[in-house]
Amino acid sequence: MIQDILNEKYGEYLIGLDIYETKSSLILSRIIIKPEMRNSGVGTNIMEDLINYADNNKQIIALTPSSDFGGNKNKLIQFYKRFGFKHNKGIYKSFEYRDTMIRYPKLNESMKSLIKNILKETTDKTITCDECGWHWKESQSEASDLYVCHKCGHDNSKDKIKESNKPKIKSLLRERLLTQDDLDVRQVADFVNFAKDFLKIDDDVKVELAFERTEDLKTTAYYRLDGLIKIYAKNRAIIDIMRSLGHELVHHKQNLEGRLTNPTEDGEDGSEIENEANAVAGKMIRIYGKQHPEIYV
Repeated sequence: MIQDILNEKYGEYLIGLDIYETKSSLILSRIIIKPEMRNSGVGTNIMEDLINYADNNKQIIALTPSSDFGGNKNKLIQFYKRFGFKHNKGIYKSFEYRDTMIRYPKLNESMKSLIKNILKETTDKTITCDECGWHWKESQSEASDLYVCHKCGHDNSKDKIKESNKPKIKSLLRERLLTQDDLDVRQVADFVNFAKDFLKIDDDVKVELAFERTEDLKTTAYYRLDGLIKIYAKNRAIIDIMRSLGHELVHHKQNLEGRLTNPTEDGEDGSEIENEANAVAGKMIRIYGKQHPEIYV
């Protein structure tokens, strides 16, 4: 446990240190350095050790700067910001923590490489032949014959030219596509926490984002009675994914209340159960969207 490690290493310089540790988080409730040791670098050394521990274990650190123990609150806020802490609001907001500042773990080099490859794959545009329906990735073609079908030989660039000559309708809503980078996935997780709070769901519902089709995922989303929600996320707008999540979380709430016994029949279009899920999910999106307008950009 990190509290024991830090006490053993810095105990002689401390009056008090309280850290509540779980598998996914560290809550720093109290750290009091002896007055004669303040501004000596001890606080910086402790934070560096704490952060290295959290990053290695992929843990969030949450804390609330306070002047209760003789420190200056504003100076403490600036001190924690140096270590990557953000105010627990806006795009960094997590409803799981009541603390006013939060720090998400940094990715190690292997994870950065993995995400870079995932993003490269996600942005690799798929081209579909208008003649035979065959599709391929941009990376699988030379620039000179990018739109020539690999199966039937149809030149789709002519159709592209026709399409470009059509009048353009400017969209009033530019919806950001979900990628698998840290910020986007955190925002989806933040919406899940918001929806659980809105629906008063206390149990540990499981949510999976899939970026490839599988046998069990033939639609955009599904809910299983054991509490698993699976969402197809590839090339979908974040707000659309949130809407699907909200819909399935309503089904989970219905299940907890004993009102969802047969997902296939109860989830049919036009049923009372399905209509409720659509309506409540739409309401949650409207409320969350007002709080987080960035999901529309």
